[in-house]
Amino acid sequence: MLPGAPWNVAKSEQLYGFEYWGAGYFGVNPAGNVVIRPDGPGGPEIDLHDLVDQARQRDIRLPILFRFNGILRHRLQTLHRAFTAAMAEYEYQGSYRPVYPIKVNQQRHVVSELTSAGSRLNLGIEVGSKPELVAALAMHTNDDSLLICNGYKDRQYLELAMMAQRVGREVIVVIEKASEIDTLLDISREQGIEPNIGFRLRLAGRGAGRWERSGGERAKFGLNVAEIVEALKLLEKQGKRDWVRLVHFHNGSQLTNIGSLKQAVREAAQVYVQVAKLCPKMRYFDVGGGLAVDYDGSKTAFESSMNYTLEEYARDVVWILKEACENAEIAHPFVVTECGRAMVAYGSVLVAEVTGLANTFSTAVDPAAVMKTTEEDTVHNMALMLQDLTPKNCQETLHDAVELRQTMLQQFSLGLMSIEDRALGDQCYWALLNAINAVTKDLHYVPEDLRRLPALLTDTYFCNLSIFQSMPDSWAIDQIFPITPISRLNEEPRRRVVLADITCDSDGKVERFADLRDIKHYLPAHDLKDDERYCFGVFLVGAYQEILGDLHNLFGDTNAVHVDVAPDGRFVFANVLRGDTVGQVLRYVSYEKADLVERWRHALEEAVTAGRLTARESAVLQRQYDEVFGDYTYLR
Repeated sequence: MLPGAPWNVAKSEQLYGFEYWGAGYFGVNPAGNVVIRPDGPGGPEIDLHDLVDQARQRDIRLPILFRFNGILRHRLQTLHRAFTAAMAEYEYQGSYRPVYPIKVNQQRHVVSELTSAGSRLNLGIEVGSKPELVAALAMHTNDDSLLICNGYKDRQYLELAMMAQRVGREVIVVIEKASEIDTLLDISREQGIEPNIGFRLRLAGRGAGRWERSGGERAKFGLNVAEIVEALKLLEKQGKRDWVRLVHFHNGSQLTNIGSLKQAVREAAQVYVQVAKLCPKMRYFDVGGGLAVDYDGSKTAFESSMNYTLEEYARDVVWILKEACENAEIAHPFVVTECGRAMVAYGSVLVAEVTGLANTFSTAVDPAAVMKTTEEDTVHNMALMLQDLTPKNCQETLHDAVELRQTMLQQFSLGLMSIEDRALGDQCYWALLNAINAVTKDLHYVPEDLRRLPALLTDTYFCNLSIFQSMPDSWAIDQIFPITPISRLNEEPRRRVVLADITCDSDGKVERFADLRDIKHYLPAHDLKDDERYCFGVFLVGAYQEILGDLHNLFGDTNAVHVDVAPDGRFVFANVLRGDTVGQVLRYVSYEKADLVERWRHALEEAVTAGRLTARESAVLQRQYDEVFGDYTYLR
C-alpha cells in the first residue's frame, strides 16, 4: 500500500498482527469489526462486535469471556493431524494418543467440549491432584483413552486411580517418587489389582523459555536415571516389571526453542528403549506438554513466542523416537502428548469496555496564547520552543525542554512559581514532546532518545475488568497477550494508550503489547466517542488464566459465554455461565449475607433513632443494600 493512502482494514490487520499470532482464527471484516473463525481460515466468521451486542440484548453484561467451542475442536484436530501426518511421512508403526492436562483449564464446559470432540481420537485426560482426579473419574468415559495420574500421591489418590482401573479405564499412574511404588504394592496385595505405571524422567538437559527451570536435574518432579534403575530393581524383586507401561518427561511449559525439545526427546528416547528391553509391556512414550503458543507472532525464541511450527514439533518427536527404537530393535510405541496450552489458549477471548481515560499528555496548546497569559520566564521559554520547533532542531529542543522542566519543578517546590504557571508549564512541556514526536516522521534517521517518546506519550484507558482475575499472568509474569479494539478497525487509530483496570492497585495495568520486533509499550487505539461504546478484545487467554485468577478487591469471575456455529452459519450461545455476584465473592471470604444485612439494619435503626433518617428512608436504604448482593461485581 502506498504511503499516505487512506486507512483500511488491511492496515489494521497488519498493525495489530492478526495474521502473525492469530493462527487463522481471528481477522477483521470490511465493516472494521474483529471476526472469529472457529474452524480456521475459510470457515464461517463470527462478528465479535455483533456478538457483544447480542450478549447485551440478553442482559449479559461486560466484561465477558467468550469461549469458542469450534476453536477447541479445531485445535484438537490440528494437533492430531500433525502427528498422524508425521507418522505417515516417516512410516512410523505406532500411533498417536493425545491427552488433555486438565490443570490448564479445569472449567467443566471446556473439558466436556474437548472430551466430546476427542472421543473418536481417543483423547485422554491427565490429572495432578485428587480434586482433578475426582472430576476426571466422572468426565473420562472412553475406555480406549488414557487417564494419566501425575503429581505427588497419597494412598487415597492411588486408591481412586485403581478404582478407575476396576471399572475398565486405562489408567497409568506416573511415579514421581519411589515411595509411591511401595504404596501401590500394598494396594495391589490388598485389592488384587495389577496397576499400570509409568516413570517421570527428570532430564539432565534443561528446557528453554520462561519455565526452563521446570525441567533439568533440579526439577521439582520425577526420577533421575539412577532412581529409575533402583525402581526397576524393586519391581523385579516383586516380579512386577510388567506393570511398567510408560516413560514420561516434561521439558517446561511454553517451550520457545525447538533445539531444547530435540535434546530432551533424544535423552528420553534412550531411557525408553533401555527400559522397554526390561519391561515387556512398555508401550507409551509421553513427551508431556511444552508445545508453545506464539503470543506475539514473532516466530522467535522470545519467551512469548516459538521458533518452530506444530508440524515441525510433531516431525521431530516422531523421527527421533523412531530412530532410537529401530537402532535398539524395539517396537515403535504410542506417542502421547499433553499439549494443553496449544489446545485451549486460542479458544477464549475476553472483551472489556473502556469506561474512561486519563488524558494527561494530549492537551493541545497555543504557544502564543500561553506567552500572553504568563510572565513566568520558564513557562514563556517552553512555549517559545514549541513555537519554533522544526525537524532540524527537534533533538536539541528535546534536550532543552527536559532541562527546562527540571528548573520549573525546582521553582515550584521552592514556592517560587504559582500553581497556575506550573499547570501552564506542564501543558507546554507535554505538548512540546508530542510535537517533537510528530516531526520525527520527517527525519531520515530517528535518534534513540527520540524513538523513546511514543512509549512516554501515552494516555490511560480504564477498562471494566480486573487484570488479577482475568489476565493474572500479565501481572504476575509479564505474559504478553494480543489486545486489539474489536471495532472501528477501518479507521486509523491515532491514540497511544496503556490499559488500566478498575482495581485500586497500581499493578492493575497492561503496558506491554505484542510486536514482531520487540515489546511495544503502548497500544494504538481510537479516540473515544460520547455516544459509542469502545471495547477491547484480549486474545489467547484460554490457558491457565481462569483458574489462576484471584479475587483482588473481590472482583469475581466474569460472565462466560460458550459460542458455537449452527448448521446455517449463525452463531448460537451454547452455554451462558453467569459471573460471580457480590454475595458470592463475599461468601468466599466468610461474610454471610444474613449477618451483614442484619448489621446494616442495626446501623440504619440507630440513624432513625438519632433523627438522621426517617423510617421510610431507612427502608429504601435497606432495599438498596440488599439488592447489591445479587449484582455482578463489575461496573454497570
